[in-house]
Amino acid sequence: MRKKDILGNFVKNQDTIYTSSIKKLAREIESYSALISFLPGCRELWVDHGGTKIQYAGSGYKWLMYLPMNEYWCLSTYYDHCNKLLGWYFDISRSNFIDENGMPCTDDIFLDLAISVDGYIATLDADELQEALDKGEITFDDYNHAYTICGQIRNSKWSDVKYLMGLSDRLIQDYS
Repeated sequence: MRKKDILGNFVKNQDTIYTSSIKKLAREIESYSALISFLPGCRELWVDHGGTKIQYAGSGYKWLMYLPMNEYWCLSTYYDHCNKLLGWYFDISRSNFIDENGMPCTDDIFLDLAISVDGYIATLDADELQEALDKGEITFDDYNHAYTICGQIRNSKWSDVKYLMGLSDRLIQDYS
């Protein structure tokens, strides 16, 4: 497993130029959100989705992170430089917690789920999960937990594009 704070490893490990703001949300469940805005001169991030390359980071792009403390995932929402919603990404976790510095974090357990605005759902990094199991970095229970959580997301409101759009709209308003 890898500890990942709410700002994400891409942002912190790539000398990326950005601004960010983290908020504890006043909602029915304890949760946190963060808005990351990429500034001119930042590093671009392109991801291959079934043969099509999609840009997820660059000047003017935004990432909206949502970390509910009672769940086993962290949700990222991606916007381009024109504020067009690009899609969502779930990092499956063993737990979500506040670290010793007061930063919202997740124990990333390798398996991920991407949902495009047209409703396509892809399970990602299964090879990383298997490799972590083979190397003894995670237990068989962790391995099963990752697939269980992935299945729960796929079979719930969290995979519904309309629900995700509404949630993203409500969360982004906290930063207006």
